[in-house]
Amino acid sequence: MAKYLLYCRKSTESEEKQILSIDSQIKELEEFSTRMNLPISEVLTESKSAKAPGRPVFNKLLKKVSSGQYAGIVCWKLDRLARNPIDGSALVWALDQGKIKEIQTPHGSFHNNSNDKFMMQIEFGMAKKYVDDLSDNVKRGLRAKLERGWLPSLPPLGYLNEPKERTIVKDPERFSLIRKAWDLLFAAYSPSRILKILNNELGFRTRQLSTKIGGRPLSLSCLYKIFGNSFYYGLIERGEGVYLGKHDPMITEDEYWKAQEIMGRKGRPRPKKYEFAFTGMMKCGECGSWITAEETINRYGYHYTYYRCSRKKVGVPCRQKSINLKNLEEQILSFLERIQVPQIYLDKAISYLSEKGKQEMPALEDIRRSREKAIADCQRKLENLNQMRLRDLIGDDEYLKEKKALMTEKITLEMNRNSNPQESAAAKTLKKITYAAQAMDRFKNGTLEVKRSVVQESGSDLFLRDKILNIQAEKPLLLIENGLKISQGSFPTIEPRNPGSNPIENGNLALAFDSWGTTVEDVRTFYIEMEEEEARN
Repeated sequence: MAKYLLYCRKSTESEEKQILSIDSQIKELEEFSTRMNLPISEVLTESKSAKAPGRPVFNKLLKKVSSGQYAGIVCWKLDRLARNPIDGSALVWALDQGKIKEIQTPHGSFHNNSNDKFMMQIEFGMAKKYVDDLSDNVKRGLRAKLERGWLPSLPPLGYLNEPKERTIVKDPERFSLIRKAWDLLFAAYSPSRILKILNNELGFRTRQLSTKIGGRPLSLSCLYKIFGNSFYYGLIERGEGVYLGKHDPMITEDEYWKAQEIMGRKGRPRPKKYEFAFTGMMKCGECGSWITAEETINRYGYHYTYYRCSRKKVGVPCRQKSINLKNLEEQILSFLERIQVPQIYLDKAISYLSEKGKQEMPALEDIRRSREKAIADCQRKLENLNQMRLRDLIGDDEYLKEKKALMTEKITLEMNRNSNPQESAAAKTLKKITYAAQAMDRFKNGTLEVKRSVVQESGSDLFLRDKILNIQAEKPLLLIENGLKISQGSFPTIEPRNPGSNPIENGNLALAFDSWGTTVEDVRTFYIEMEEEEARN
């Protein structure tokens, strides 16, 4: 008696959730086979999408069919057998070669004749078109959601999907903890130390996605991904393009790029036997390679730390010798001593800058209005760019490049638009002078992380040549250093000889205050000019 194979498939993909379940298909097809007198010798089932070849159970079906022992196949519909041209053609070919006589479905039968094989090809083509249309619709929906400013997938740690409004909101349990991790990075803590603080001290655990996924301590690789994800400052980067997110950013763009500078090149962190305060901050003044550190132990058990050129540049010889940690820290302290602001000067700066801060408020309003205009211009350029792309006036590569540049510019402008009025030129000046007043004591008494933070805030370019450290301090610190030289050099008496006397009545001190006031105003002017330049740009 001729035998038939019964094949049932249920796709696991969401677009086919309305298809009958496998159990329902088997029940319906067994009743159909009984009515049509089609003896079923074997039932094959699988839960896998048919949009691409490679289904294991379907391949098993083809092997059984090729043996020529079966009269035909029974299935619910042809699209249960195949939704791609390769698998569909294999079934048409099996009919054409006489391996099977027919394919039976409750909706129709297909035999080895030209009309039926032609109709099979049409149905398989329609199934393929359904998959393609569905893919296009999904991609269109993803692009539309991205254009609205929402990530169409699971957001990174610190955020959650809001199912009702289909937006992204802060994770009440993890948002502040991830922000704490960024703050620790800016405070010069190493990623491994940050990970221990998060997992052990703060009790951080990942989202519980299922019984087997989530609810575990954060891994170091995941922490590195967090510190390199632009989503945290409001930019969504995907294969479809670059988009400005509407979620609440966790950090500013400046903080993001500062983190990238701290982290260096992306990659798996290398294990370190010792922790050194100043690695990754200095370059060799001869060959330009990074300065590395090593710790040695003599025969008496004493530890010594040395900093030396890593000599990583191929073909570039370097003859620089190592410098011990004590000598290096003495040079750093020498620089910090030159910018150390006495307490009496700091008090005068606080008094002066508090008044200037009040006067700067109207100017800040003008800058904000200028930024609003710049944001509007940027939005207009984005709309024009989209219109050019819709009209095929520019290609995909040029479109994505220009859009990313405009998106980055818009984010920067919007971040600055919402800046706190307290961050005026006067506030920035006071912040820098306070740092100069406290840096030396912080360096002397601080941990490795604190020392690293102090040096990072002193300047970005540090070069070591002939055992001499050259710190390229930023301009405000240079102004403070030069101002202190003038005021303290010309008027050395900055404290009254009689502790009970009024310092303002001391003639030398009054002149020194005048000179110091000029320095404070020079630093404030520097920040004002920076603000004006940003507004013009």
